[in-house]
Amino acid sequence: MSDQIVDDFYTARNLLYLGAYPQALANLSQQTHLSGALELEKQSLRLRAYLGQQNYSLILDEISATATSPELLTIRQLALIKQQGSASPSIVGVVDELVADSSNLQSPSFVALAAQVLVIAQKTDDALKILALHPKSLECVAMTVVTYLAIDRVDLAQKLIARVRTWAEDAPIAQLAEAWTNLFVGGPKYNEAFYIFEELAQASSVSTVPLLNALAACKMHLQQYPEAMSLLQEALEKNPNSPDTLANLVVCANHAGQSLETKTQYLDQLKHTAPNHPFVLDLEAKDAEFDAVKTKF
Repeated sequence: MSDQIVDDFYTARNLLYLGAYPQALANLSQQTHLSGALELEKQSLRLRAYLGQQNYSLILDEISATATSPELLTIRQLALIKQQGSASPSIVGVVDELVADSSNLQSPSFVALAAQVLVIAQKTDDALKILALHPKSLECVAMTVVTYLAIDRVDLAQKLIARVRTWAEDAPIAQLAEAWTNLFVGGPKYNEAFYIFEELAQASSVSTVPLLNALAACKMHLQQYPEAMSLLQEALEKNPNSPDTLANLVVCANHAGQSLETKTQYLDQLKHTAPNHPFVLDLEAKDAEFDAVKTKF
């Protein structure tokens, strides 16, 4: 449906994907005298930065349930999912209705956002169908890679990355997608993923919490736990309430042989900060299974 896209918000969008939310907001604030679709896209990116900062209540206050913009409504659904920890049928139903209107699918930004909800709801076929409409949108490409990895089709992700290199090799979003794929492949690719994440941090002059967590994940897979702990501590200093950082600290502390007190501290903080985080919910489910088994003996 779409050819390669000229992005009026290229810098802000890249900062958003790198997790540099304050910098993205600062960049967006410099873009003034916009109207129509450009003003809407600016608003969408601003709200997505709030999403990255976990300011869900702020988003829900700003976007009403009766908003007319498909993009804004989808951001609202993502905020609800993050806040509640799951994608309820009513939340997904809103996005399904928006996707059913073909006129909404003209927007690559909407498609990428809607696909996020669909993947969370495990409707990956529906997500891939709409993402295919915009093969030259970097956001849609990145989301397609995420979807392939979610269904264990790393082969398709690798083929897509190879095609993207022919027209967007240096684009940060494309490099991120390649690093995610390398991290999923594993083996020698862990080092390649690390170097991509490291180069992105150096090139953008921002060591963001998401990038530090990605670097730490690479180090953990390489069984370099002290280096991983150092990266995660740096991430924790930047955001003491980052759920992903706390979850990774629990895992890394366990592998690094740190004290039970340390591991418990991180886990308690995670449960308090993000009780609906997938790591917490999975752990609670395993605890319940173990308790059920104990009652049989």
